[in-house]
Amino acid sequence: MMTYNDALGFIHSRMKFGSNPGMERITALCEAFGNPQDKLKFVHVAGTNGKGSTCNMIASILEQAGYKTGLFTSPYIINFRERIQIDHKMISENELAEIIAKVKPVVEELSKEGIEPTEFEIITVAGFLYFLEMNCDIVVLEVGLGGLLDSTNIIKKPEVSVICSISLDHTDILGDTLLKIAEQKCGIFKDGCPVVSYPQPDFSVERYIKDRAKEKKCEFYPSEISHIKLLKEEIDGSTIIYAGCTFKIPLMGKHQIYNFATAISAINVLKLNGWVVERTHMINGINNLKMPARVEVVNDKPLTIIDGGHNPEGIDALCAALKKYFSDRKIIAVFGMMKDKNYEYAIKTLTPLCSRIYTVTASNPRSMPAKELAKLIKPYCSKVKAVDSIEKAYLKANKKAEENDVVLVSGSLYLASDIKNIKN
Repeated sequence: MMTYNDALGFIHSRMKFGSNPGMERITALCEAFGNPQDKLKFVHVAGTNGKGSTCNMIASILEQAGYKTGLFTSPYIINFRERIQIDHKMISENELAEIIAKVKPVVEELSKEGIEPTEFEIITVAGFLYFLEMNCDIVVLEVGLGGLLDSTNIIKKPEVSVICSISLDHTDILGDTLLKIAEQKCGIFKDGCPVVSYPQPDFSVERYIKDRAKEKKCEFYPSEISHIKLLKEEIDGSTIIYAGCTFKIPLMGKHQIYNFATAISAINVLKLNGWVVERTHMINGINNLKMPARVEVVNDKPLTIIDGGHNPEGIDALCAALKKYFSDRKIIAVFGMMKDKNYEYAIKTLTPLCSRIYTVTASNPRSMPAKELAKLIKPYCSKVKAVDSIEKAYLKANKKAEENDVVLVSGSLYLASDIKNIKN
């Protein structure tokens, strides 16, 4: 009988096949199980930044409305099972083991035919099987990478397709311009299915999304940002008025108001199509939201913030929050990044805001070595030191922090995950 650890071992053994865009493998996997995705209803969410927050907002509101709501997201922060949830409860260890026990022999058969499903494709089909088995009313499905050739794009007709903020990331795979990346993201549009978009900062990207929606005969709905009045922004989130109701978005930063506006627009499209959601469901869904590693305050003394932002837009959002709330306080950072991310931008933009930095190597094969990172940071922050253990670096930062200082952990969701595990 397969155990949970056996299941994880098998899933992670497929990491060697990397991130490999294309539909052949996921098509073969899903067909072997009778295409479970065709029996489910979806909200499909793509974009560079804000996918996780937007997905969680949509799912939280639908749960409050009484719908059994599947949530498929990546990456996870603390526990692998975060990737497959129903009503914000993770799939159990036994349930995951049971599903992977069914998937493994199919993967082994496909391997004999030269078809090698990746780790993400196996998780995707496992999610579909679980959501179907548990009779979910609707699934909020986050794209893994891009859109057009992502394994989640095996679904046929979502209730609504959502495009979050688009910026430069994974340029080696998705293309080196915003429009090339937008082309991949818009690959999730299906003929005649409604489309919702985040208010894109780049006008040409906004125009491109609308044009692609029109080509596919998709009704286009902008976000609800113009109908939102900001009352106040604080460390623990923003208070806004929308549709005559007061909402407290419990996530720091102005970008989360834009994610809220996008999520609400998606909910409004669902309502137009017969899904019953009241204003109280929206208010309670947002007020009760919990999201790790999104400019998240995890300690009061010293004030400790964890953030997983790792591409230019994510770094900009973090820097904006730091300047707004902590410009008069010293920031002591624990910093680690993946070597395939735009670390030059992060170093140039974020590290000058810090008075002291401890660099670390996050627990991922793609991590940049701490010593290399420290050398690159030196011109921007003279007090920088490479530390050989994440736990040591975190303890050092806490020890150095005086009463009014801020400890910041940033640069990668993997590092955020490492720190969360240490704290737990």
